Amino acid sequence: MPVALTNHGLNIDGRPVPVYSGTVHYWRLERDRWPYILDQVKALGFEMVETYVPWAIHETAAGVYDWGTIDDRKDVDAFMRLCEEKGLWLIVRPGPLINAELTDFGFPEWVLLDPDVQAKTASGSIHFDAAWGLHPPRPFPVPSYASEKFYELVGGWFDAICPVIARHLAPNGCVVTVQSDNETCYLFHDQPYATDYSDASLRLYRSFLREKYGSIDALSEMYGERFTSFGQIEPPRDCGVEGARELPLHLDWLAYKEYQIRHSIARIARMLRERGITGVPLFHDIAWQMVTPLDVSRMESDPEIDWVGMNLYCNKEEYATVARRMRFLAGATRLPFVPEFGCGLWSHHRKTFMPAEHEFVTLSAYMNGVKAVNFYMLVERERWQGSPITRHGDYRPEYVDFYREFAAFLERYPLWEFERERGALLMFAYDLGRHTRMLTTLNVGHADLLGLPKEAFEIEVDFGLRADIRREASFDRTDSWLRRAAGELTAGGTAFDMADTHIDPARLDRYPTIYLQSVDFMDPGDQANLLNYVEDGGRLVVGPEMPRLDPLMRQSEVFARFLDEPGRTEIGIGQLIWSDGSDLAAIASELSLPPEYRLASGPAELAVLRRGDQTLLFLANPTELPVDAAVLFEGARAFRSVWRSTESTRASDRLPVEIAPYSVRVFEVECAGAVQA
Repeated sequence: MPVALTNHGLNIDGRPVPVYSGTVHYWRLERDRWPYILDQVKALGFEMVETYVPWAIHETAAGVYDWGTIDDRKDVDAFMRLCEEKGLWLIVRPGPLINAELTDFGFPEWVLLDPDVQAKTASGSIHFDAAWGLHPPRPFPVPSYASEKFYELVGGWFDAICPVIARHLAPNGCVVTVQSDNETCYLFHDQPYATDYSDASLRLYRSFLREKYGSIDALSEMYGERFTSFGQIEPPRDCGVEGARELPLHLDWLAYKEYQIRHSIARIARMLRERGITGVPLFHDIAWQMVTPLDVSRMESDPEIDWVGMNLYCNKEEYATVARRMRFLAGATRLPFVPEFGCGLWSHHRKTFMPAEHEFVTLSAYMNGVKAVNFYMLVERERWQGSPITRHGDYRPEYVDFYREFAAFLERYPLWEFERERGALLMFAYDLGRHTRMLTTLNVGHADLLGLPKEAFEIEVDFGLRADIRREASFDRTDSWLRRAAGELTAGGTAFDMADTHIDPARLDRYPTIYLQSVDFMDPGDQANLLNYVEDGGRLVVGPEMPRLDPLMRQSEVFARFLDEPGRTEIGIGQLIWSDGSDLAAIASELSLPPEYRLASGPAELAVLRRGDQTLLFLANPTELPVDAAVLFEGARAFRSVWRSTESTRASDRLPVEIAPYSVRVFEVECAGAVQA
C-alpha cells in the first residue's frame, strides 16, 4: 500500500509521516486567500491539513454540481492542486455526513426530505435532529443508515467526488487518508429506544437476528416464544425488562444498534474503495462515547475500517476527561488519534477556549497517550471562534504563539515516536455498559435540555445481583471498584491505559497486569480471551464480584470455576486474582513495579515518555491553584526544562517543581546516576 498506517502515524511510500494537521475548509474561505492561508498554516510547522468535502455545498440540486464554475470557492480540485504545490499532505472527509455546523449537517435537503431515507422514532414518527436544540438553523429529518435509497443517493455523490479525490491520492498526490462518514451514531441520539425504527432498519435488524441465530427455531428457543419467521420479530420500543426472560430481546436490540453503525461505516468504506479510493487507509471518528452503541474495538476489527479516532472538545477544567479518553485510545486503538481536536469552538458552546487552554489541553493529551492530532479548526470560519488563524489568513497573536512554539518543540521531541510508560490496563466490561443503557426508558434525544436528572429515566430491575451495577458502570463514581483501582495505581506511581472487554486480544500482552471491572455477569467469550492472557503469564485482577452468570443471567463459570471467594490462584504461568475492593491498595502495591519516577502526594499528574535513551517528564497541574510538586527518584539526576524555559537542575532523590494553575511543565532527563547534587 503506498500509504500505510503505523503505530506512529503514516508511512507514505517508505517515508514515516506523523499525523499532525489542521483543518482548513476551502469552500468557506475566499479563493484568492487560499495561497496565503496555506502559507500561514505551513509557517506554523504543519505539513498536513484536513478538510471536509460537503455534499450539499457541491450538489446544489439533484444531479447538479458546482465544482467552482459558479462559486470559485468550491473548486476542490484546485484546492488539492494547491496543497500539492505547497507541499502539504491532505486528509479528506467526504461524508456523506459531515456536521461542521452546516445546515442539515451537509446533507442536501432533497435527500433528507425523501420519505424512503428518513429514520423513525419508536412511535413511528419522523426522527428530527434536535441535539442540544442548537444545531443551526433548524431541526431536520435524520437519515436512516439502513435505507437502500440512502445508499443509492450516497453512491451518486461518491460517483461525483471520488474521481476528484482519486486523482490526488498519495504518494504522487496530496491525499493520504480518507474518512468513512463522520461521527456515525444516529446524529447523537444514542439512547437505545430513541431511533431507528424505519422499515429499512427493521429489515436490517431481522437480517442481523437471522445471521446471529441461524434459524427461527433457535431464536424462538432463546426468546421463549414460538415464531415461524424472522419477519414476526418486533424490537422493543421502550424498556420492557421485568426479569431475565426479557433480556434476549432487549440486548439483541442494543447489539443491533451497534451493528448498524459498524455495518454502515464498513459499507461506506467499501463504496469509497469501489470508486478508486485505494492505497490509503480509511478511518472513522466517534464523538466521545466509550459505551454502546459505539464499539471502538470491534469497529477497528472490521477489515474495511483501518483505524478509529475519538474527538475531543474540552475546557481546562476537564483534564480528567482528556486523560481518560486519551488513555482509552492508547489502550484500544492502533494509532491514538483525535480527528477533531478542539482548536476553538462552535459559537454556541458554553465556554470558548482561551489561549492558555489550547496549550494546557494539547500538552495534557500528548502526555496521556495521543499520537495523532488534527486541530479543528486551525483556520476560522463562520459559526466558530477561538481559532489561531482568521478566515483571511492573519494570525491571532494571543492564540497562534502556542502553535508556533509547539511546532519547534516537536522538531526536537517528536512525541508520536515516544512511548508513554504504563504498567497496567484498566478494563471496562462492555456488557455492563449495555445493561445499564438497556435499563432506561424511552426519552427524546438529549433529555438534558429539560434539565432533568438522568436518574429520572433509569429503570430498576431486581436480578438478584450482589453488585450495584449502576455504581460499578460509572467511572465517575469515586466509590466504584475500577475508579478505586485507578486511584490506587495513581497513588503508587503506576501509569495505566484503558480499554473494554472487546479489545483485540493481541494487544493484551503489552500489560503485565489488567484490572477488570467485573460484576455478577460477563460474556463468556470475553472471559475466555482474558483467561488465555492469564495462562500466558498475565495477572488479571477482577472485582468487585466474580462473574458466575452470562449477560442473559444464565449460569456460566469461566473464571468462577477457579475461585469461589476473594483470593488468587495460578493458571498456566499467570495469576487470577479476585478482589472485592478491600485489598486493592495492597494488590496494586504488590503487583506494580516500583516506578523510576513518581510524584509525591498532591494534585499534580506525572507522565514518563521515552524514546530510545531519551526520557521526558510531563507534569500537569489540573487545578485552579498553583502546585508545589516533587518528583521522587533514587540517586542523582540532571534535568533540563524543555517547555517554556531552558534552565537545568541537578538533584538527588527529589526534584521540586512549581506548576502554575492549569499548566504543564516538561523536563528532559539529561543524565542519570552520574551527577553529584
